[in-house]
Amino acid sequence: MFVNVADKKEFLVWLVNNVSFSQREVLWILNYLINHEAILNNVHFIEQADKAVRGLKVTARELDDEPIQLFLSGKEFNDTDQIFHEIRMNWKEALFIECIFDGSWQNSQYLSILEDNPYARWNEQVSDDVIESINDFFAHEEKQAKLDLLYSQIDLALEDNNYEAFLELTDELNRLK
Repeated sequence: MFVNVADKKEFLVWLVNNVSFSQREVLWILNYLINHEAILNNVHFIEQADKAVRGLKVTARELDDEPIQLFLSGKEFNDTDQIFHEIRMNWKEALFIECIFDGSWQNSQYLSILEDNPYARWNEQVSDDVIESINDFFAHEEKQAKLDLLYSQIDLALEDNNYEAFLELTDELNRLK
């Protein structure tokens, strides 16, 4: 999915102005990204940045976690100077950013730039129980729709005094039940 750089920049400006972080360096790094569109071209906002080859996770002050973490091929870094230099020196490489803040799933700007994590796709993490319950739900809804259609067709057959159609439809209804 291609996300416009202007949309990424707009979200980061919103984030800097509306979310507080426990380290001011987080704001410096975010402002650096805002001011460098060449880097923003390679930035992707995702979930589960720790699974990415080059992921950055920023967490709001009110949440109990490290304010900023860089994940490079399974290794974790918390030093803001090291994180800044990694971003600056490797600006041509894809950077996957996860933003953790209250109300993120109610924020339309955030949701509009959120992409699927190529290293941890959401549909590969759905449990078998959830898949089974979704399939059961759709099977039930499909059966109910067929029943409703048969009932309306039976009513029409009765209104038209079409005895043969009535018999066929009621047989089908009985088989379906």
